[in-house]
This record gives sequence, structure tokens and C-alpha cells, in this order.
Amino acid sequence: MSPDVELAGYAELRGSVYIGSEGFPLTMVERVRPTLDARPAERLAVHVAVEGALAQGRDNSAVAADLIANSPIQDVLDQGGCVYDPPPKYATSDSYLSVERLHLDFQLPAVDISIGRQAVTWGSSLVTHPTDPFPEVVATEPWRERRGVNAIKAEIPIKAHSITALVALDDDLSEFYVEKPKGENIPVTGAVRGTVRALATDWSAVAWGRPDGRYFAGVDLRGTLGVGWWVEGGWHGGRDETHDEAAPVEVVAGIDYSFPVLNMLYFAAEYRYDGTGEDPDHYSWASRSLAGEVPYSGCSFSLTPDGEDLQSRSSLGRHYVHATARLGFTEEFALSGVTIVNLQDATGFASVDASLLVGSRWTLHAGAQIPYGKEGEYRPPDSVTTLRVGTNTADLSPLLFDANMLAWARYSF
Repeated sequence: MSPDVELAGYAELRGSVYIGSEGFPLTMVERVRPTLDARPAERLAVHVAVEGALAQGRDNSAVAADLIANSPIQDVLDQGGCVYDPPPKYATSDSYLSVERLHLDFQLPAVDISIGRQAVTWGSSLVTHPTDPFPEVVATEPWRERRGVNAIKAEIPIKAHSITALVALDDDLSEFYVEKPKGENIPVTGAVRGTVRALATDWSAVAWGRPDGRYFAGVDLRGTLGVGWWVEGGWHGGRDETHDEAAPVEVVAGIDYSFPVLNMLYFAAEYRYDGTGEDPDHYSWASRSLAGEVPYSGCSFSLTPDGEDLQSRSSLGRHYVHATARLGFTEEFALSGVTIVNLQDATGFASVDASLLVGSRWTLHAGAQIPYGKEGEYRPPDSVTTLRVGTNTADLSPLLFDANMLAWARYSF
């Protein structure tokens, strides 16, 4: 039989203007993402998505270098042999071209197996997913897809229930070359998820682990009781950090509902407790370093904050509220938004978007990303935006913005 092949994808032009920050405010990004879906055999499917992207305009690294050059630190950098040495913007093809999806799906009678670079999304919550082995926050960036994961995944349906297991390889394989005991340098993640569907509810148990000793065990429950509801969370174990006596538990609980207003109003809200975070006086600001964005070479000292084996964090605190809403005025036009609020320091981040479908292929968007509050996680204090080398300082707060105004157009083909 001849294979069924479908070509699709989109091309996108996005512009953003940073309000309230120093330096050239405009950034332009061009993206193209063609996809191919083929079925060369009855039980085999092939999925491919390649993305090319180019960016022009604002360069935070260059702005930071200018701020440092006009500060007392520059003399110290000169004496220490530091040279501002930005890498070529498009030195390799990886900087503008990537394979985001490339996997084979074998649909066998008792199990579905996916092999290759694929999307893996676990969890029911809105913004952060405690049960996801590969967590990302994409809710505030409506143009972005989740990154692909190099994995072997097996899904076993058992009537209305299911079991999913996977083994995934990190994108960064440098751990292979780091000497660690007992295979701790193997950059892989193993995960399993079992789901039972009963009483109008999905009851899922989730566990994942890594050779370096980090692991997670938890649950993901989702159902309806007049309104939609979910509870997702569990225990993070084997972390190197200490968290001033707080248990490393992360839990999200939320509800959603759709109202018959215009073409439909959807609203959802959730509370998140993250025991791996800190109180405001002990935030791990080192994971939000502004100076770390500045590529200096030849230094006889480090410009980055102290701290070893810092793990990337999407949030710093413990108590949050997330909310999202979408109002459809017509089938073609809608307003939507999402906000993240840190309840401990009363700062937050909002992303709003207006979308218009023009014909069957064009979508136009206009929106903004806005940090708010006085001082805290989303409005960093001076101690965080000040770079110190000895007794000399440089103020990097002009890198921060009051708002990022966005507009983009997407053509689907």
C-alpha cells in the first residue's frame, strides 16, 4: 500500500517591545515549523517537526555589558583580564534550526510504543505540573510549544484504564563525562504513570527517578463535580538543596468552569504549594542571575553568584495562585490571559492575548507580559540586580522591563 502522508505547519513573525528597560527595545523573531505525518504501514506512523528561527534586535547581553562598562566594575574587569566575548549569533546550525519532533509510533494490539523525540506532557494543572518529569512553564508564552524529549514510551490500554512507562535521555549529555559514583552521571529519566478511570474521575499514580538519586512519587486526580476539578502533587526526593525544614512536597489544587457568555467564557484557578521553594528572605536568587547572561572570558574570578549544582527553577517561593480566563466574542475573536501570583511577597506576572482568526489560515495576535507588585520574585530587589566585584558594583536593574508588548502573525499551511 502507498503511505499516507500529510504535510502541514506554520510560518510566524513576532515582534516585542520592552517598556521601561534600557537599550534598544525592539525584538523581531521569524519562525517556520513544517510538520510531516506519514503512515507507511498499517500499524506504523512517523511524525516529524522541524523548526527554524531567526531573531534580530535587542540583546540583553550587550545591554548588560554596556551597563558594566559604565560602572566602577569595568576597571576591576580590565585588571582581572576579563574580555567581553559574545559568541557568534549563528555559529552553528543548532542556533537557528532544530528537530523538535522525530518519532516512530508502533500501534500494536496490546501496546502503543513511541520511539524518538516527542512531546511528553503529564499533569492536569494550569501552569506548573508537579507530576511532569520534564516540567516547563509555557502558559505565559502562548506562541510556544513544549520542547521535545528523546524517549522510548510505551502506553498499555487496559479497557478504560492505562499504564504509561518511558525512559528519556537528556539533551545535555555532558554528565556522561563527569566522574560520579555508581552511574550517577548517566543523564536519563525513567517514569511510569498508571491511570484508573472511575466515578467520573481519572485517578493517576505517577513516579519518576534519575540515576543521581532524584525522584518523585505522587498522584494526579481530575474529575467533575458540577465544576471541573484537579489535585496534582507528590513528594520530591533526593534533592541536594536544603529547604529550612519544609517537606519537599508540591501540590496543586484547582477548579475550572465554562459560562454561556457570548461565544463562551472559560475561567480556571488553582492554588499551588511548593515545599521545595523558600520564604522570601531565603530565595535562591542565584538561579535568576542577570550577570550570568554576560559572556566574559579570561577572568581570574567568577562573575556568577556563588553556589554549586544549582538546579533551574521556574519559581522561588512556596505559595502561589494561578488563574486563567478566555472570553470568546465570536468564533474568530477571543481575549485570554493568565496570571501567576506569589502570595508570600505579593508580586506576580500576567500574560494577556487578543487573537483574531482571519480566513482559514491567518491568525493575528496582540498581547503583553507584565510583572507587577512592589518587591519580590517578579520585581527583584536591588540586592539581586546589583553585580558586585569586591567593593565595586554595577546596577543591572535597567535590564528589567515594566511590560513586554507583543504582536505576531501566524500563517498555517
